[in-house]
Amino acid sequence: NLALPTKVIRRRVAEMAAFFGMEPWFRKKTSELSGGQKQMLNLASVMAMNPKLLILDEPTSGLDPVSRDELLHIFKRITADKARAILFSTHITSDLDRCADDITYIQNGNVLKSADKDTFLRSFDHLRTSEDKQPLTLEEIMLRTERSDFDETAL
Repeated sequence: NLALPTKVIRRRVAEMAAFFGMEPWFRKKTSELSGGQKQMLNLASVMAMNPKLLILDEPTSGLDPVSRDELLHIFKRITADKARAILFSTHITSDLDRCADDITYIQNGNVLKSADKDTFLRSFDHLRTSEDKQPLTLEEIMLRTERSDFDETAL
């Protein structure tokens, strides 16, 4: 609890409950909450400590589409004022499409590319073929990179 006075802790819990829309859950046991609600509860408990950086490992993994959508929306709200940042690992490229500002692609423990999203996407143009009429998506970049003998010097 960061050695904060009880009054401060209660205020922060109330703020996070309102921010996350969790007031209706107060009387429920955690075993009665859905997977998405448990993820929100975990996130809210950390946010009550007012961190500047959240580091999350696969935060949307295993969530249903509605819960995933809600969590990604919360991520956008958390970072909207630019006072906080979220770093998260994921294999779900559509999550990155929705909320990433910057992307770091790690393959076999090596950083292949790290850049803002637009620069990142353009840096993989060499993977395009004559059949590609549109820019490559993050998913296409990942699939083509993982399936090929990727030449790191091409970046």
